[in-house]
Amino acid sequence: MSEINRTEQYERLLALPVMTTWTVSRQQEHAEDANAYEAALAAVQAGLRSQYIEGDGRWSAVRRARKVEKHLKAMAKAARDQAEAAQKLRNAFADHVRTVEALPAQRAAKQRAKELRKGHNRQAVAHIAAKSLNKTAAAATVPAQHEPAEPIEAEPTRARGINDLWQKGA
Repeated sequence: MSEINRTEQYERLLALPVMTTWTVSRQQEHAEDANAYEAALAAVQAGLRSQYIEGDGRWSAVRRARKVEKHLKAMAKAARDQAEAAQKLRNAFADHVRTVEALPAQRAAKQRAKELRKGHNRQAVAHIAAKSLNKTAAAATVPAQHEPAEPIEAEPTRARGINDLWQKGA
């Protein structure tokens, strides 16, 4: 039952204004957490680094303190990363909404372009076919109008060589 309630609760996030409000709220929470971790880090750092134990070297307290500090630094970094991730989520969701809204118009434009291309190709093929049929029909119905008056005599064929080309100036 609780799983259904969670699903219904988060389905509201599919609206851009709700998602924006929700992510801004998460971002503020994580920023506050990061600030709290950094304040705790400063206090722990000051306290642990000031603990001097008899026989410590110059940097002994700092080395001991770093073993604890690194975990608070990791928590602060994780909180900052979460705040940044919330902002990226908000931006990605806004981009998604814009893409989804623009998709039907893009698809319609693509379909119109495709229809124009196909229609133009069909018209071109029909035009070429009609032109070819007209030429064929014209050639079949029109008799030859003139015949040569005297037969053209062909020159005797002989083998041409490179010297023939030089003589003709080619």
